[in-house]
Amino acid sequence: MCLPWVCLFVLTALGWESYALVVGPVQLGNNGTYITYGLGPSPQNSTLECPYQLQSTEEVVQKIEWIFQDDSQTVGTFEWQPEDEARATGRLDGAVKLNRTDGWLELTELRYDLAGYYSCALTLSNGRRMEAQKFEMLIIDTTSNHVYNKINSNEGLCELEASYSSYAVYPEPTVLAGMFSPSRGGFYDQVTGFQWHKQFYNNGSVAYSFEDVHFKIDSSTPTDAQFRVSASVLKEDATNLPLHSITSHLPIWKKRGCPALPRRQNQQVNYYYATLTCTGEYIPNFFSDEAKAVVRCAEGYHAKGQVDSIELVCSMETLNWSPESNSTLICG
Repeated sequence: MCLPWVCLFVLTALGWESYALVVGPVQLGNNGTYITYGLGPSPQNSTLECPYQLQSTEEVVQKIEWIFQDDSQTVGTFEWQPEDEARATGRLDGAVKLNRTDGWLELTELRYDLAGYYSCALTLSNGRRMEAQKFEMLIIDTTSNHVYNKINSNEGLCELEASYSSYAVYPEPTVLAGMFSPSRGGFYDQVTGFQWHKQFYNNGSVAYSFEDVHFKIDSSTPTDAQFRVSASVLKEDATNLPLHSITSHLPIWKKRGCPALPRRQNQQVNYYYATLTCTGEYIPNFFSDEAKAVVRCAEGYHAKGQVDSIELVCSMETLNWSPESNSTLICG
């Protein structure tokens, strides 16, 4: 076995020609990340490749072997030689194309039990044998392409209500749903374990759903918030194979206005022609194009000879309050 993912052998001897062999990594053809069960077997969907580089004027590839493991046990093999008939054993018997000219492993049948770890080994004409690191190959059955996703927003209650259901997937998928923020690095308020419903099917596939889950929108909601649902299958090395992702942007948390004015000692603040958004900012109401605020001295704290209040206007361009006059409010 070669580590980390290539086999490299270089032989140099005085009076003898040097050669180098690089094998792997094993990969799915057509730049695939997994085999899609619903597409059926084909050269594009179900072929494993064993790329190699051989620099030699004398040595040639004598044999390519494929080893299929499940639960660390060898459960199938495939052997190809340029001048001999290919042979398959175990689970691969009857499920592999035998007349390919390149030694690649093309599945002609798709079954759940053909998923697992595959490695390939090359033997040169001088007897040298090099094996690539094993590759986890998944066969994913999405059963259909129907996804139900419903989002309702209630601005009066400052919350949204979400429901979702998806097709069954084999093997069992990983599903995530909730409020997502790139600036916070991911999900910050999620559908919890007991809110998810799982439905199991006889073939081992699992469907996930949730219904009428509520999420609060308030001043802590980031401006780049979005509601997201994603489904994927995880390989054993934690590689994520995405199946689908749905993102919703709703205006309930996108409305931007002016922040609440700070409450200073001995002062009072009143807002006019203004509506408070769910995120705690002020915007104009239906009766005006401008939200206004009046800051006045509390009773008994008006300084003699000074103005007792000032009026400010919310600029929807700068999202800041601007005084309508140059007066300074002094309360004390």
